[in-house]
Parts: sequence; structure tokens; C-alpha cells
Amino acid sequence: MAHIIDWNNLETKLNMYQKTFEYENRPLALAHIVLEYELNLSPEEIQDAITDGGNDRGIDAVYVDDRNEKNTIHLFQFKYTTKFEDAKNHFPSSEIDKILSFINDLLDIDRSLEKNCNPFLWQKIQEIWDAIKKPNLNFVIHFCGNRQGLITTEAERVKNKLSVYRSFEIKEHTLSSIVSMVLQKKTPSIDKELPLVENQYFERLSGNLKGLVATIHALDIINLIHDSDDPSKVLLDIFNDNVRIYLTNKNQINQKIIESALSDQNNEFWYLNNGITITCDSFDYLPSSRHPILRMKNVQIVNGGQTSNALFEAHTTDTSKLKNVYVLVRIYETKYPEISQRIAESTNSQTPIRSRDLRSNDSVQKKIENEFLDMGYFYERKTNQFIDKVKEKRIDAVGSGQAYLAYNLELPEVAYNQKSKLFGEYYDQVFNNNISAKILLLPWQLVKVIEERKKNFQKLMRTNQGFDKDFLFLIYGTYHVLYTTALICDLKKLNKFDLDVATKEINTALEIISEVIKRAEKNEPSFSLANFFKDKGAKRKIQLVINELFEKL
Repeated sequence: MAHIIDWNNLETKLNMYQKTFEYENRPLALAHIVLEYELNLSPEEIQDAITDGGNDRGIDAVYVDDRNEKNTIHLFQFKYTTKFEDAKNHFPSSEIDKILSFINDLLDIDRSLEKNCNPFLWQKIQEIWDAIKKPNLNFVIHFCGNRQGLITTEAERVKNKLSVYRSFEIKEHTLSSIVSMVLQKKTPSIDKELPLVENQYFERLSGNLKGLVATIHALDIINLIHDSDDPSKVLLDIFNDNVRIYLTNKNQINQKIIESALSDQNNEFWYLNNGITITCDSFDYLPSSRHPILRMKNVQIVNGGQTSNALFEAHTTDTSKLKNVYVLVRIYETKYPEISQRIAESTNSQTPIRSRDLRSNDSVQKKIENEFLDMGYFYERKTNQFIDKVKEKRIDAVGSGQAYLAYNLELPEVAYNQKSKLFGEYYDQVFNNNISAKILLLPWQLVKVIEERKKNFQKLMRTNQGFDKDFLFLIYGTYHVLYTTALICDLKKLNKFDLDVATKEINTALEIISEVIKRAEKNEPSFSLANFFKDKGAKRKIQLVINELFEKL
């Protein structure tokens, strides 16, 4: 049911987002809010996901989610109404057939789609077709509006129509659910049990904290973290309070954990591994029993996510090998979120790979912030740290680091597609004692110039005004334009750390990448812009065209 308090709440939020991100209409602001809170996307990622406009086939946004080894295609349809009275109406059923028709053409790999959809959507279609070739594919269709959801019969019709395909999920975002998502986004409470190894546990009570140190069998850890709906997968929600994501077995540290668990000396695992830290609202057990069962309420693994997931992968390889593997586990009972956060921070502070949130308190980060303040800028070590300040003066730590990777370290493909590594394996290459606010500022300023070009280009496309298709690559290629600008300055022996000088070379960079794209499209039948900018080989192709250009001069 639509309520005026929800309506006013969302309208206030929409008004702020429309002004902050300079959207030409409210529906785009609504799309921004849902994409931000549903998928945790950055403003730049949201801009690139929106396909709304002429010939959008009923698809207003697309996001191909390959984060954390996922392969999920999110398709969004947004409907915005300007009157509260209309918010009491259901999502229009007429829109359903548009999406069903699009999905049919999409899964038929119908290349004639290029002729009847806008350039934004066509690029996303090519991304989807690439994702379809990969395993573990899932689709999520989102019906979003500041009104009520689909009529029950229509919702059933959609489900029945999509039942012929595998791995399709329908999600509805209504006025009330969007407000709840924004204001009250909470993780589900997870209640679990853990068998304790006999006589190998110790409890301590102090004030409002209770702790238990125990030995747990590896298979019981696996049972703790598996998804009951799909035992072949890990329950990701149990790691919501963990400051790090799992880095997969491709990460060197996790490879060693897996090897240790599967080795002939795996009885040493308890001694060699740092163990796992768990927080919960409460726990209890019968200490006098021979094999106590620990019962926990609202469980979160705040440290040891790599160990837990690595053991899960080892289990999928050879369960029998884990019979001798035990893990040191620390369980803390506290109902105070701030204490849980302090436990998460302190227990992770000695691990070799840390997230942005933990890095935010590094002395280097604090020094950068102070230097930027003296320059009149607000450097956000933490997400939205200076949300009340002028947008043009706020410098996000991630965004500035990405720009530095592309401009100074010649790693545009990492900046574009692997930004999570910025606060992992690339952290010390960017944020070290040789860095300064001044060095970080210039690449960030150039990105803003390029992003403004992209924003204007996207606006022309969405409003069906004239635009040059040769520059469609701007949707994906911001960091490669930045990288190319630096190369041009170096070849011309210009001072690339002078903003005015570097800005003048952006047009040349755009022309060069346009030529690179034309050649790639001609030579590669399955060419797609998204894949092109993910590939390390893009740099070599850019360098080739630059060298040809300067040989003629």
C-alpha cells in the first residue's frame, strides 16, 4: 500500500539526486537510487548502466555483474509517476510484453537487434552475449516504480513465460520497498550451530562482552558457511560484516590455504592458520556435555573469510582430505554494532590484504586528506565521508586511485575493470610515501574533463539528438582516454602534469582511440567495446596507432 510519508520521503531523495547528479528528469534519478542501493554501484557505473531513451525496448538499465566470480545479468524497467494518487496504482502490465519480447530476441542471439535498439542498449546486449558463454549464468528482471507492484496475475504470467528459460528471477521494487531499501537496508539475521571439539574451548566474560576460543573441525566450518538453498555455494550473507571479499583460489594466499588443507601435513593446519573470528548477538552451549553444540544468533564471520572460503573450495576438491583439519575459532557475543565493528577492524589489521575501509585509517590516507584540505578539496578516505560538501570539491579515494593507475602507472585496464584490486595488490604502488595530493589531483581532474564529455555524449544519445557514433567508446573507455593522453604528452615531450597542457591533448586521444576501435571492429567479427577495454592488448593497439601518427609528423 502506498503511503504519503513514503512518497514524501522518496520525493525528497529524488530531488536531491536529480540536482546532485544533474539528471534531466526524475525517472533517471529513480534509476540511480535503485541501482545504487540494490547493486552497490558507483555513480559512474550507474551512468554507464542506464539504457533509457528512444528504442530502449523496455529496458531502462542493464548491469552485467561479474564481481566476486558472479555471472548475473540484471535488467531493469523503471516507471515513475508524478502524482501520489497514481502511486496507488499497480505497475503497468503493458510493459511486461516489451521485456518478454526483448528477452526472446536476446536469447535467440538475434543480431538484427542492433537495428531496433539504441546504441547504449546494443553495447549492453553484446556484453550479455559474452556473459552467456560463461558458466553459472543468472538473469534478474527488476520491475521498479514509485507505486505498487505488478498485479498478482500479471506477475504469475511473467514467471510462467520465463519458466521455459533457466535461471530467471523476478524482483519487484515498489514505493514502499524502495524507501525501506534506502532507509532501512539490513542484512538478514543468520542463526547457526557449531559443534565444539571436546575439552578444546575456553570462555571469558567481561562486562558486556563474552568470548569463546574453540577448536572446530574444518567440515563443521564448511557446514556453517554453505547456502542451505544450494549446498554447492557459500552463504555470502554470513560475510556481510567482513571487511574483505573472498579473492578466490587465484589469489596466492588462498592457494596456500587450500594447499595446506589438502596436504599430507594438514594436521598442522590449526597451528599454521590465523583462524576465524565470529561475532553474534548471543551464544550458548552445555559445557558439561561431551560434545557441546554452540548455538549462535545473528552470526557474522568478520575475519577469516579467506580461510573459510578456501576450506570450502578444498572440500569441493576432496572432502576426505579434510578429516584431519581443525581450525582455531574465536566467537564474540555482543549486541552493540560499534563493538562488532571494532572487532572486525582489529582482527583484520594484521592481515596482508585489506579493504578500502581498513586502509582508510592508514597514515598515508590521512596525510593525503590533510593535504587536500589545505588545497580546498575534500578527500574521502571513507565512502561519502564529505557528503555534505560541494560535489565538485569531493575527491573519492577509489576514483583518484583509478585515475592514477591509468595515467601514472599505465594500467587503464585495471582502473576500468579491476578497481577492487586498488586496495589490494596495487595499493602500495599508488598509496605510498612518495604520493602526494598534488600528484593524485591532476589525473582526477582529467578524468572529470573526460567524464563531462561522456556525460554530454550520453545526453545527446538519450534525447535522440545528433551524436557521432565514432565516439561511442566513451561509454567504456574513460581510463584508456586518460592513458592515451599521458602517452601523447610523453611523445610530444610536454609536461603531462600541467592540467592545461594535458587537457588540450584529450581531443587527440579521442581521435586515436576512435581509429583503434575502427580497426578492431574491422578485424574482429565478435568485437565488443566492453571486452576491448578489459583486454591488456588494447594498450598495444593504442601505442601502435600513436606511433604511426607521430612517424608522419
